[in-house]
Amino acid sequence: MIVALLIGGFLALLLLGIPVVWAMAAATLVAISAGNLHLPLSWFSQQVLHGADSITLSSIPLFLLAGGIMNAGGLTRRIVGVAESLFGRLRGGLGLANVATCLVYGGISGSATADTGAVAAIMIPAMEARGYPRDFSAAVTAASGTLGIIVPPSVVMILYGVITNTSIGGLFVAGIIPGLLVSAAFMLVSYGIGLKRGFPRLQRRPDLRSFGADLAKAVPALVMPLLILGSIVGGFATATEAAGLAVIYALLAGLLVYRELRLSHLPAIARDALATTGAIMMVMAVATPFAWVLTVERVPMLAASWITGLQTGPFATLALVLVLLKVVGFWLDLGPALVILAPILHPIVRAAGFGEYQIGLLFIVTLGIGLFTPPIGTNIFVVCNVGRVDMGAVSRWLAPYWVAALACVFLLAVAPPLTEWLPHLFGL
Repeated sequence: MIVALLIGGFLALLLLGIPVVWAMAAATLVAISAGNLHLPLSWFSQQVLHGADSITLSSIPLFLLAGGIMNAGGLTRRIVGVAESLFGRLRGGLGLANVATCLVYGGISGSATADTGAVAAIMIPAMEARGYPRDFSAAVTAASGTLGIIVPPSVVMILYGVITNTSIGGLFVAGIIPGLLVSAAFMLVSYGIGLKRGFPRLQRRPDLRSFGADLAKAVPALVMPLLILGSIVGGFATATEAAGLAVIYALLAGLLVYRELRLSHLPAIARDALATTGAIMMVMAVATPFAWVLTVERVPMLAASWITGLQTGPFATLALVLVLLKVVGFWLDLGPALVILAPILHPIVRAAGFGEYQIGLLFIVTLGIGLFTPPIGTNIFVVCNVGRVDMGAVSRWLAPYWVAALACVFLLAVAPPLTEWLPHLFGL
């Protein structure tokens, strides 16, 4: 009865177009009021406050703030310059440069949406000016923008670590190889499309002097992800402390090195970081009583018993979980999907014998595919708005990137060292 009210009410409100956070809150209130839990409404308020009361979650606004400062300080343009020097001579090379830029920028912003929007604003016009179709430029940016949640630091990894009690530093390190793997897959797709379509390439010959100059300009920006990850892996800082260091470094680099950041930029940057953080924290807050009701009603245990009762092997169990994640990822945003499903599905896959970091990266990459899956992928909305292109035109280019991402999920599932080796090497 209570579970039916909770889940049924939540889905019904979503179908009516109610935002996820309010749908979760309303469904929880209905369940505790109409069910036989005998809980006062004040309990809901207490649980909401408890859900947002985590020192680790305070790293989210700091990472977002650092990414915004570095973007305003000219970071993205310098990363693009290095990437273009590396790949511009290849057929369709700016597509590869787009992926490389998202890979590096994702290690700073920590957010797929921020990554996608920042890169789209620069790369879509630049690629169009060099003869690339605007809708292709938007598509490769939408797909590559998912690297922002795979490579460290990642806001989604922080959420996953808090929800499942998994080491965030370990997740950051575990995301390095998968991030490179997905980047390589997207580069191969971009190169293949470039060859097939005869996309342009830079006519100037490779020039080590020019590349060295571009690299020197970008070094302060490229050091930042190493600073963040190194401070955590080296045991010098927690994720929250590393985020604070990132903000200080971003300010110094933007004001003193690049000299493009103005103090007048900071209020708008802080406002954007605050708005994104508010949306994330609201979901985390209301998800706490929602998840508590599910746990009390033994939903995780029942789900585990059902899957175990199927008497499937470990990989069949993992396949069922990933299919469920993919289906949910089609219609529910990544954050809420993770908050709802991770507490239920993580123990099931862990009991099947898979490593904790392997499970975390499989969850994140699988749900991340939903960010560039039509018709509701968040990244698609971002590139369509920034690039002023039609969603249907962008979606036609996304199919090969979607297949490449699924191939990466398969590799991560069958090859545990891709996610487990580095964290264990660093003792995490």
